[in-house]
Amino acid sequence: MATYGEKLVTADQVASMVRDGMWVDFGTVQAPRAFDRALAKRVGELKNVKIRALGHLTPLETMEKDPDAKSFWLGNWHILGWTRKYIAENRGSHIPYNFGESARIYRDDLDVDIAVQTVTPMDKHGYFNFGPLCNFKKAVFEKAKTVVVEVVEDMPWCYGGYDECIHISQVDYVIENKTDKLITIPSPVATDTEKKIAGYIADMIPKDGPCIQVGIGGLPDTVLRLLTDSGVRDIGIHTEMVTEAIMELHEAGLITGKKKTFLPEKIVWAFAIGSRKLYDWLDHNPALAMYPVEFTNDPYIIALNKDLISINACLGVDLQGQVSSESIGPAQYSGTGGQLAFVRGAYYRATKGQPPVGYPGSKSFLAFQSTFTDKNGNLQSKIKPTLPPGEIVTVPRTDVSYLVTEHGVAYLKGLSIPERVLAIAKLAHPNFRDGLLEEAEKMHWLNKQWALGSI
Repeated sequence: MATYGEKLVTADQVASMVRDGMWVDFGTVQAPRAFDRALAKRVGELKNVKIRALGHLTPLETMEKDPDAKSFWLGNWHILGWTRKYIAENRGSHIPYNFGESARIYRDDLDVDIAVQTVTPMDKHGYFNFGPLCNFKKAVFEKAKTVVVEVVEDMPWCYGGYDECIHISQVDYVIENKTDKLITIPSPVATDTEKKIAGYIADMIPKDGPCIQVGIGGLPDTVLRLLTDSGVRDIGIHTEMVTEAIMELHEAGLITGKKKTFLPEKIVWAFAIGSRKLYDWLDHNPALAMYPVEFTNDPYIIALNKDLISINACLGVDLQGQVSSESIGPAQYSGTGGQLAFVRGAYYRATKGQPPVGYPGSKSFLAFQSTFTDKNGNLQSKIKPTLPPGEIVTVPRTDVSYLVTEHGVAYLKGLSIPERVLAIAKLAHPNFRDGLLEEAEKMHWLNKQWALGSI
């Protein structure tokens, strides 16, 4: 078996292996920047090289050095700021998917010629750890014809349940990146409006041992921070993303997981993006168990947790309850992620004849500020009669349980269309409510009896 030293190569050597038309995979969020820089040197020489990635927190050199798309095209599972630019310039695209299905998609459906993904330094047993990004990294490597790890020295080692590591025997080449450090991002600062929305949700969380999932953004984290003085104790965590607020609650002794019905006492998670303090807390921390998203985002597994409270943000809603969380009109803004899986997992109940799975105290919340200010300085409603043309539905109306804005809470399960219209309109800013109801009447979603309150 070849040793570490025999597999050690430069980023330029791996870049030289890329051929026209290949599928090259960059893994998730923390891109292999040494390899990216090396591959970018071959702009104009290569043709039709297709790069896959899941987000990236800095510009990709392969894209920056190839503004005319002579050599590279980028397919991205989850859109962040830089990829929005590349897509707008017609040099890349979103790849629609459910986050929790990603490993299966790789194993069953995709070609990967070369995969280069970031890892920790190798331990004494010959293992590299995927750091704070389990996601679907192992599945990418399993499918790749050529497996390359790019070692990032300051990446935290995160304990896991399975597929959090790869052994040197499974690796073809090793790149040591001694230039770049793990990318950090600051924790979002909550607005007063977000605090008000969070207060509604916090009041509806069970006090004794709830199990919580939070999505990306300042609003879900704000809910967690409000729990500090709310009387909630013995919190459990089953989530795809670990955040700064989860770290803070754990350090305060409020997250114990003692009453979790599935994997008790473990913070179950799949990825983290945050501050250096967060990464240091994750490093070799036995309180946490990292799993791939095929596990964390499986609705059946989610439903094994008693009083599972799912808290996610969204971008817009229509009067029937369709939720958009990933696009603004036809322009892809982010991605589906695990939002739909957790909405469904929180509502799941096993049928007769099955083992008892799913709990009556579980709830899913989709939260958003009711308005935004457009580029001309005008106040606009995020609640529309219908979603704008081309806007992607992330959560179908039939799946939505609780919607929350600064104006209150609406529970949609079992409501007829006119009942939905009235409930959702109350969540809108007062300036827009009458107009929304008028449009609903025009579409025959709200007949006169309901509008006049005579039913």
